[in-house]
Amino acid sequence: MPALALATSQLVRTANAAFPPATTEVAATLPVRAHVAYEVFADTSDTPRWLSVIQAAHVLERGIDGRPSKVSFRAAFERATLGYVLDYEYRPEDLTVAWRSSRAGSINIDGEARFSPLSNRACLMTYRLSLELPISGDWVARHYDGHAASAVVGDFREHLRRCL
Repeated sequence: MPALALATSQLVRTANAAFPPATTEVAATLPVRAHVAYEVFADTSDTPRWLSVIQAAHVLERGIDGRPSKVSFRAAFERATLGYVLDYEYRPEDLTVAWRSSRAGSINIDGEARFSPLSNRACLMTYRLSLELPISGDWVARHYDGHAASAVVGDFREHLRRCL
């Protein structure tokens, strides 16, 4: 990272030290088999189709399994547009997708989505999200009605109902 970009990133991080990361977790029942929900969620390049705040997703790198391993996103909020890159880890043995942004930037995001079978027609999605953005935590809470993870899971559940 160039010295100016690194210095700017450190300045933004220092200025936002008073804004702690917003971490939320939620579990919800989905109307599909766990493996199906995992596969739909793991197609990260398709995220703009179901997550209302995401305008664009561009796959930058793919793993040896062909899944996106590094994805660039553009998110649009009421008064801001943010760009960020996430690194993905897929664990098909426990139907889990995990992601994390670079710790060098001013936007830090990490999380995990886990899909547990309940029956042949339903699963439990446990979703954890931690956001550290260069904006007030109050702004994030207002945009997501205080619970970002619930908003994401709600969008995903509606997508599954419409498309499957």
